[in-house]
Amino acid sequence: MGIVALAACSPPPRDAKAFADDPDAAARVVADCDAGTRRPDCAAAREGLTEARRRERMDAYARTFGEP
Repeated sequence: MGIVALAACSPPPRDAKAFADDPDAAARVVADCDAGTRRPDCAAAREGLTEARRRERMDAYARTFGEP
């Protein structure tokens, strides 16, 4: 019964977009996954972190060279 109660209170796994919008959370989840923690959202966190880093690079490019 206790497991069912915990599962009901757990937030649903986030998708890659949610992690891309929150790169700090994505980095924490990826670090946990790399340390061996089994989570259902490891792949989404990795994808989101990759997207967040891509956005940062594009923003830096736009600031340096202007909009493409």
